[in-house]
Amino acid sequence: MEQVKTLEERIKAIPYWYHKIELPDGTITPGWAPIDASKYGIPEDLTGKRVLDIGAWDGYWTWEALKRGAKEVVAIDDFSDDCGHADMPKRDWSGFDLCREAFGFDTEELLNSESVYWENEKGQRVYRVEMSVYDITQLGQFDIVFFFGTLYHLRHPLLALDKIAEVCDGEVYIESAVCDQMSAYHNGGGIGKGYSQGDVVMEFYPEKEYGNNESNWWSPTLQCLGHMVKSVGFKAINAWLLTDNPNEVAGCRGFVYGSKTGIENPIVKSEPQRSETVMVKAIMSIPRLGFNDNMTCAFEALGPLRIQMYKVQGAFWGQCLERGMQWAIDNGADIILAVDYDTLFKPEDVTTLIRLMMEHPEAAAIVPIQHGRTRQGRPLMSIRSKSGVPRWDVDVDEFKGDTIKVATGHFGLTAIRVKDLLDIPHPWFLGVPNNDNQWASGRIDDDIWFWRQLEKHGKTVLAANRIVLGHLELMASWPDKKGEPIFQHSDEYQIKGKPEGAWE
Repeated sequence: MEQVKTLEERIKAIPYWYHKIELPDGTITPGWAPIDASKYGIPEDLTGKRVLDIGAWDGYWTWEALKRGAKEVVAIDDFSDDCGHADMPKRDWSGFDLCREAFGFDTEELLNSESVYWENEKGQRVYRVEMSVYDITQLGQFDIVFFFGTLYHLRHPLLALDKIAEVCDGEVYIESAVCDQMSAYHNGGGIGKGYSQGDVVMEFYPEKEYGNNESNWWSPTLQCLGHMVKSVGFKAINAWLLTDNPNEVAGCRGFVYGSKTGIENPIVKSEPQRSETVMVKAIMSIPRLGFNDNMTCAFEALGPLRIQMYKVQGAFWGQCLERGMQWAIDNGADIILAVDYDTLFKPEDVTTLIRLMMEHPEAAAIVPIQHGRTRQGRPLMSIRSKSGVPRWDVDVDEFKGDTIKVATGHFGLTAIRVKDLLDIPHPWFLGVPNNDNQWASGRIDDDIWFWRQLEKHGKTVLAANRIVLGHLELMASWPDKKGEPIFQHSDEYQIKGKPEGAWE
């Protein structure tokens, strides 16, 4: 007589789990998806809805829909994805059926001569059908369609969206690989080499270019995916990235919501909208002589992104920057990049900064990490303590996340949102002497005035903890007694003269 296996033994016997599913007894299956279910924006209440789960595999979202009150869920999969493992055993419904039983869907009913469904004690129904997305029109109409982790595996993604539009009377939720953050080809390829300027682009992979998986055919940009969903008849399109700074290909995912009725989902609406492009203009207040290295950075980073840069010259830095901002606003900018003439940066710093602005609509400005000059310099930012006191000595551990709220920043390569800037009265930059009307300690410099005005008007400023800039400064090189170089900061020379050990 065959011994009955425990639930744990049955789970381990299944060779591959895609989803991490919590079963009623608290057991969690050993999958990895979804990356962050809270970012999918799926309503908590799906009472009475008929739901189609395309590419269900072991059924995470099938069970979630039923937990949230769906009347009926049809799960389909054609099991064509081998996740880049050519030797993976042929997948089937074993994981799905294990979960189905665990969730109490054990009453099997004959629908017709070819298919069955299962009910639970509440009368909810679940179906599973081995089927291609191109054949779903035979399944009838649905209130909601889930289309997760599937589009990039299809040879004909737009045809699939056409089929979904035919059967969906309400809302579609789509999660897909996107090439905003990772490209197999663009800028040399790899993570951080994607397209993040609103490009309507789709990359094609004829072999194993994306994730070493020959079943990965396409990766659109988020902008492209949003327009594809709109083109098949959905309205109220919202789109966003699921991961801010992915460190692996599997994390480079985007999400699109569409509604047939044109009524926006309030949960989805709270996410940053990515279906429209933004206009970015760069400005720079520069002296008559500057660092050529900085200008090379500006040309290499801004030119390919088609970001126009406006330079302003004059003796008063703050006045120049304010005039530059006014020029950018009058020329249609949504986001202004304030570039300092002594900053080193790469094209990916610009694209990541703009992407963060689109993902953080609460931020009036985002400043990358930049160090002050000289060995004793500090990060060019301050934050507020719990009691509200500004402090400039920030511990490295405070930068563990992708962003951190700051009180003041810098203008080395800083993104400023125009709609927030327009809430601030002029002047945006103003130098104020100290209480003795002198320009000594206690004064307010033009740049600090700017940040204080944002704070005064309730605006949020974030530091981008993963964008690090270089700060150019003059150094002197002296030969020592052996002819080897000794490097000295120029301010040290003014105080101490030649460095100790210099050749005399």
